[in-house]
Amino acid sequence: MKKCWIPLIVVLTMLFGSAATGCQQVQQVETKASIAVGTWVDTEKIAEKDNQPHPVKYRIDSITRDQAIVNEAISSYNLSGTGTLIEKTENSNLEFCVASYSVIYPKDFPREVFGITDVAIPFDIVSLTGGTIQVEDTVYKNLGTTWEIGKQPQGYDFHPGDTYQGQIVFMMIKGYSEYLIHQINAEAGDAQQVYIRGQ
Repeated sequence: MKKCWIPLIVVLTMLFGSAATGCQQVQQVETKASIAVGTWVDTEKIAEKDNQPHPVKYRIDSITRDQAIVNEAISSYNLSGTGTLIEKTENSNLEFCVASYSVIYPKDFPREVFGITDVAIPFDIVSLTGGTIQVEDTVYKNLGTTWEIGKQPQGYDFHPGDTYQGQIVFMMIKGYSEYLIHQINAEAGDAQQVYIRGQ
């Protein structure tokens, strides 16, 4: 009887050992905690006057995927000559989107004599887990970039107490909304990073 138990133990060990090995190979990647469009976010901006961070508040107001509106916004920006041209994509699976946002600068925000000029919030686009967007076997490495197209102040036209109306352009897969708009904030830790759900 004792000899009969030995092969059974070997078989069970192999089965459970394989199952355990399989579990170790599965990596669970958590999705990032995110907020809805229209939610106010408390953050900080470096003031030009003292080179120190000071509180401001912003929110993503809307995300537009209507191509007529998006193309008009991009064309207007390109014609303004205020930055790098945004060129059309040759990939028929992608489209440009525009996200509009507001930034409130409090009345006690430090200012130079010319006011405040560095008013935009930097963003990039990431997957729901915070990395590069991948759909099935296709990795879209070029979807992280955003272009600021809001009319930024040139001096003497923006002051503490004012609200900056910003806009960013980014590319996204047509009909795909499983992405996050991420506020780029090198000073914040992982738990303090802000992600806004895409539409």
